[in-house]
Amino acid sequence: MHKKLSIFKHLNELFDKSLTLEIKKKDKFVIFSDLHMGDGTSKDDFKDNSSLFHSLLENHYLKKDFNLVLNGDVEELQRFSFSSIRTFWKATYAIFDKFHDESKLFKTVGNHDLLLYDKKYEGHPYKLYDAIKLKLKDNYLFLFHGHQASRAYLKYNKLMGWILRYIANPLRIKNYTVAHDSRKQYSIEKNVYQYSSYKKVLSIIGHTHRPLFESLSKVERLRFKIEQLCRDFTNEKDANEKQLIKKSIKQYRKDLKKVYQQNKKITLRNDLYNSIFHIPCLFNSGCVIGKRGITCLEIKNGEIKLVHWFDKKTSKKYLNIEGYRTSQLDDTGYYRMVINAEQLDYIFTRINFLA
Repeated sequence: MHKKLSIFKHLNELFDKSLTLEIKKKDKFVIFSDLHMGDGTSKDDFKDNSSLFHSLLENHYLKKDFNLVLNGDVEELQRFSFSSIRTFWKATYAIFDKFHDESKLFKTVGNHDLLLYDKKYEGHPYKLYDAIKLKLKDNYLFLFHGHQASRAYLKYNKLMGWILRYIANPLRIKNYTVAHDSRKQYSIEKNVYQYSSYKKVLSIIGHTHRPLFESLSKVERLRFKIEQLCRDFTNEKDANEKQLIKKSIKQYRKDLKKVYQQNKKITLRNDLYNSIFHIPCLFNSGCVIGKRGITCLEIKNGEIKLVHWFDKKTSKKYLNIEGYRTSQLDDTGYYRMVINAEQLDYIFTRINFLA
């Protein structure tokens, strides 16, 4: 219990001292996390999705007047020098500069780029934040990387960085993050969920690399969706509509079965959050370095969306998935898919009444 109180106290201090931006429904934000930009070599996790990332930033979010939030672990400073990252990814920083020049860039630090606070990185061009609060009327969206909810990361982050740079790098071992450890994922998510529920705020994190929408993982979203469609099928009178619902149920069942086949160790977290009600207070933007593309969170017109960007060459199957809205980015082979969307007013109503 003492450890839990210590984490809650730390998150509360983080909340109190964070930058506050008062926003309106018309304001637009896109939130990315975990780029892990390296030096362009085979050890650089950012490299595979870099072209997709450049295109969606410059040709979609910049053109559509979005604010850009980079929510931690942008540079991989536990493995590479800042100068090597800055030199190789000039094109990426040039796009960041365009948002920055319009006062639309907000950058938080994660555990892998925490070194940016050191004096030797004074050449870093953007202001850094530990956390950001978006105030919408009387409600708050609390944006922070997520490592702050783990005592181990707060205590041993420098040691982890030394191991990565001086042991993992020479041996060409790929970056091992919390994303590869489901136990640590759940522990961090649980801490943030319980704090957010207590504080009655909507928290947006990264760090675990696992997208979450309304405190639900992909498995849980699919299960809830199937249950809802079964209810809709029972109540629907129109024969054509019933056929469409039936088709959607089959597709979601297929998706769910595939997730379980890909991860034999997956477990359902029925008691993870220890809550009487399901509180939609925890969101995670996922990461930029996903094997099947990039995930992010969008806030626009009072609505929050979990979005998946992908390259048709590597993820063509997504073009044929029923029940998802997919759109092409100009005449490129890149596509945007809305995985889930909900009105912020409705989410905050549930948080305020149920938490």
